[in-house]
Amino acid sequence: MKRSLTLLFCLFSTLVASGYRLDDSASLALQTRHPDSHIKVFLPTMPYLYLSKLVNGTLVRSSDSSQGWEYMMAHSHRQLSPTVYDFFLVEGAVFQDGSPFDADAVLENFASMRKSPFRYSDLFSRLDRVEKISPLHVRFTLTQPYELFMFDLTMVNLYTSTYLEHYGWGFKGASTSNSMKHPGPYGLGPYILKEGFATGGEQTPVIELEANPHYYDPRLPYIQKITIYTELGTEAVLEAALEREGSLDIAPIPFNRKTEAVLSPYAKLITHPSTHNISVYFNMLKPRGVLKDKAVRIALNEAINQENLLKFVYKNEGRIAPTAATRNYASVETATQDLPTHFERAAAAPDAKERTKKRREILEGLTLKVYTLERFMFLWKGIEYQLSQYGVRLEYETTTSEKELYAQLLTNRESPKNWDILAWGNDDWCSNHPWTVFFNYRTDDVWSTIDEDAPLQGLLQEFFTLPYNSPAFVQSVGRITKRAYEEAYMLFVPSPNIVLAVNKEVSYTPSAVLLMPLWEAKITPYHWSIRQGAYPSARHLPIRPNAHLFEERP
Repeated sequence: MKRSLTLLFCLFSTLVASGYRLDDSASLALQTRHPDSHIKVFLPTMPYLYLSKLVNGTLVRSSDSSQGWEYMMAHSHRQLSPTVYDFFLVEGAVFQDGSPFDADAVLENFASMRKSPFRYSDLFSRLDRVEKISPLHVRFTLTQPYELFMFDLTMVNLYTSTYLEHYGWGFKGASTSNSMKHPGPYGLGPYILKEGFATGGEQTPVIELEANPHYYDPRLPYIQKITIYTELGTEAVLEAALEREGSLDIAPIPFNRKTEAVLSPYAKLITHPSTHNISVYFNMLKPRGVLKDKAVRIALNEAINQENLLKFVYKNEGRIAPTAATRNYASVETATQDLPTHFERAAAAPDAKERTKKRREILEGLTLKVYTLERFMFLWKGIEYQLSQYGVRLEYETTTSEKELYAQLLTNRESPKNWDILAWGNDDWCSNHPWTVFFNYRTDDVWSTIDEDAPLQGLLQEFFTLPYNSPAFVQSVGRITKRAYEEAYMLFVPSPNIVLAVNKEVSYTPSAVLLMPLWEAKITPYHWSIRQGAYPSARHLPIRPNAHLFEERP
């Protein structure tokens, strides 16, 4: 630690003496794909979904726009009635193996998927039929109005007949996406899966992608090859991204390591607001578990000072969240604008001192078993400090592999586990829509750790029928968040920004939702994959970051 602090002091002194340099990666970036171009990326959270956005095509894809989606393999659509939607397909598009993409391919994929549909929303209980109107015109008819329809379509990957014949569409017996089981030219996306796989339940530690020469937008992608890592420890990530050029080009890092990213000779810091969430589950299914007791759940939430977490642990990279859903969702922002955190509500109560005494009586001597991704330990150390003031002790089991965390969470309802709390990086897979969080409250779903709550289930069913971001939708969001808040169904922590260490010679802008638009990323002639000779020392200078950085690390 002393050596690390000494190094940081020396680097900071150099920064002060030499100053920043401007980030010129966008202006210098190559505008055409170099055959040797190559970047390396760390994807610790939902690698199967991030990968699917790179490899597969969908009619509409995720977007951080206000509507939450944008066109992809469909260029337009028309809603004929509350239950009938027409989609018009991109002309001349082909799959990665050169086979045609048309209405027949869409029908084949939906027919395959209906044999093993996903269950984390209601699409397949409400989908009546899919029809071919013409070679580039498809009609969807629902049994009843369903306002999540467009968002669900961002998750419906489209595959070649060969893939469907050998592997099927994918969800049968799985609680996460079970697609991309095997590498090959099976998709429509900008990159072909060449080696490795990721299905949620399983993944390889290393995955190789190559540019799709048949991508429907011939300008893209700009980079020929991408290597993806899915299972790395925090220190290994920091060393690879900050100290060894050519080892890691884009990687999320702990918020309290921002300074090191800025001072790196090879990396720059990029932060970006997001609609991501950190879901911290209370295991109410554990036999004789203490978190079955609502008073304990509320006391734990009242002990969490989110303002201090945001300042000292998140380094201001996020927002206070009174419930599990980020206020960066417009509907949640409106619905919770007058809702304090549990800590704030308790502190402002007329009987605040008595409540503090009662809280201590409830929590004193409590030992809780925490199962978490190792990369969230920086957050847990902040939580641990706050809970220790009430006599709570935390015991940790950590993993660098999300598939191991899923093995714990997704079998918990069938066979309750011994952990009390589990922390998961719930990146915004529903594209600017709070269903990303709300689906955790469905007590008939393996993702939920809630025992039972009939009133809340009724609220969730109503939620499906309301037009996105309408006044009625916002009111529904308010009712659901208030119910989860009053029952303290999760440990509520601030919602995070995106915090990345990015190679200085990579031009990349993150998306606020679960989407890494790496097909738009570019490299400069100074990038390690195509450069001849040593990296110029002048380019080692720190790049001026886009956030306040130099808070002291705890």
